Amino acid sequence: MSEKAKVYFVNTEQMVSWFGFAPDSLIDRLERLWNHKEMKLNEWIKPGDKVIIKTHFGSSNQTRHLRPMYIRKIVDLVRKAGGIPWVAECVGLGFLGQNPEAFMSTGPGYIYLAAQHGFTLGSMNAPIILLDGVWGTDTFMVPIENGKYLKRIAVAMGLRAADKILIVARFKGHDNAGFGGALKQLGIGCVGKQGKGEAHCGGNENIYIKHPENCTACGKCLEVCPSSCLSLDDGKIVLDSNRCIACMHCWSVCIVDKPKPEQRVFGLKRGLNADEQVERMMDNAAGVVKLLSSERIRYINIAVDITAQCDCLPAAGHPLVPDQGILCSKDPVAIDQACVDLVTMARGLPGSPAETGIHCGSPEKGIHFDPDPSALEPGSEKLGIFSAFVEPELRSKIVEIQLSAAEALGIGSRSYELIDVTEESKDAASGEEVKEVRKNER
Repeated sequence: MSEKAKVYFVNTEQMVSWFGFAPDSLIDRLERLWNHKEMKLNEWIKPGDKVIIKTHFGSSNQTRHLRPMYIRKIVDLVRKAGGIPWVAECVGLGFLGQNPEAFMSTGPGYIYLAAQHGFTLGSMNAPIILLDGVWGTDTFMVPIENGKYLKRIAVAMGLRAADKILIVARFKGHDNAGFGGALKQLGIGCVGKQGKGEAHCGGNENIYIKHPENCTACGKCLEVCPSSCLSLDDGKIVLDSNRCIACMHCWSVCIVDKPKPEQRVFGLKRGLNADEQVERMMDNAAGVVKLLSSERIRYINIAVDITAQCDCLPAAGHPLVPDQGILCSKDPVAIDQACVDLVTMARGLPGSPAETGIHCGSPEKGIHFDPDPSALEPGSEKLGIFSAFVEPELRSKIVEIQLSAAEALGIGSRSYELIDVTEESKDAASGEEVKEVRKNER
């Protein structure tokens, strides 16, 4: 039997010292986790290493994104080890949005949005960079043999410049994938727009001119097409599918003037069910890990503000369960499985979607979920059942689909040992450990 992957963990239980109200904060525990004798991130990073800290800056007006203080602490720890930190992200799919100056879909827009959310050179003491460039097209193609749907992965070019990569995720539910953690950061967060388009839209072979008769020859799509796959012929749009990278720029600018589906010039030949999108996402993740190699990557999941929705939505809603803590591992599958298990075993929170449901507009015009009181009980399913863009019949299965697909691709193992190091401490004078590690096994 192969050895279980190790996942190290600090919890959020409050501790008060004998000297008064001096709680041991989660930031303090993050440092202890970082320096743990087996995790040894302080030794893994060598002096002079360029270290990318890959995280998510949150979408416009999002209030549940990862708080900058966690990333700043990691930056400080990287510098203490002698590394050179860069705080990094990739741009989102599509082009612009309601506020072109602060939106996820362009490099400058996302840097501006990151600053609004507290991620700046000044606050982080590290550069804020976009790994895939201004339009998300700065990528490096990685061939993979065992991908279920994808055989070439468009990995963000900037990752190649790093000696070490820290994937730092706020673990939460996800509208499309059931949950978002280390695997989601790899499979969507570390690829360019071509990779995102492959996962969400089925790639270039799935995009076509649906209603050429509705083209007004305004030229907006030509202006923003990064691969020059569009042209006008006798006043109508023409698509060269072989050059298309499924970035969805054309769709985004055209839909502003043609909001109704029957008016839209561009379309998909077929819609992708959530299970296929998640499996494509894991193909992407396998390409990222292949390019970078496992030894260059470590994973930190910060399981706080655990909502049913992801960081891409402004209205993330109430958390499903209490904060759980911070986990760290060499294995992205094991760390996500551990987080899924912690959330599943936790008691649901009053006021969460399990008790109130989710209301967006009205049942006729928007997404509507009825309450599911069973999700309040420890041991009950919580992740995936409120995933808005997952088909109802797949919501109870989508978490399993993501984890099993990742394991099948060899990204990591679902079998893990959870090692709670919260109560470990060192005597300041002797450096001797005074409390024993508590271990839990899945």
